[in-house]
Amino acid sequence: MENTKFPRDTLITPLIMMINNGVPVKTFIDVGAADGTFGLTVLDAVNPSLHLLNIDAQETYAASLARIETMLGEPYRISAVGAQDGVIRVNRPQHEYWLSTATHMGTEDGMELPCRKLDTICAEVGMRGPAFIKMDVEGAEMDVLKGAEATLRDAAGLLIESQVRAMPGPQFLEIYQFLAARDFSLFDIVRLSHRGSDATLYQFYSVFIANRFDFRAGKPLRSKDQQADVLTSVTARREQLRGENMQLIAAIKMKRAML
Repeated sequence: MENTKFPRDTLITPLIMMINNGVPVKTFIDVGAADGTFGLTVLDAVNPSLHLLNIDAQETYAASLARIETMLGEPYRISAVGAQDGVIRVNRPQHEYWLSTATHMGTEDGMELPCRKLDTICAEVGMRGPAFIKMDVEGAEMDVLKGAEATLRDAAGLLIESQVRAMPGPQFLEIYQFLAARDFSLFDIVRLSHRGSDATLYQFYSVFIANRFDFRAGKPLRSKDQQADVLTSVTARREQLRGENMQLIAAIKMKRAML
């Protein structure tokens, strides 16, 4: 399908690009679904026949997700998702939006939540693959992935909120290495976010595609017309840069003379 509704840098665009190029996504799994808006957006914009599985750790979202199940028949689960089935202890967040179920975030004065592996939940609902998995889990990315070995084997791709800040928890490289070892390749990076205090990068969303569905090797970098346009642009740009060089040299010479 062709879709011009979403700009290039949105969270939904990489999934649209995959499906436009024949990647056979059957189910969208949203881990950290909150009120379920993103999953509904995917069904509306990409394919209303996709199956949807919404998962969130917090009971506050249960009513919204239950409404989606009642009206559309798409299941949900209220549960933390981690590397094992059981119970985990987590910090109480400043706001419910930022709850992290990462095991390294647990404290004695926190709260306990039920936790299940993604493999367990997918088997329980009879998940139909190939699936595309979105994860917005505030630092629990590796915990979720470690409990999803079977699900990953039947996944077409993933969209993962990825951290680059210097703090405890998985960083992008760890996620990349884990998925590369399971035959996924980096497909895209979207939605860079910068810190308010110093404008440095602290997170982005990384997108991975299963190697068995990766269509990029069979396509050229550019079409012939695009390549011709690039060559024309590069030639013009070089002339412009040579002119800028002369202006910069004159400005530098003047500043040196004034020192």
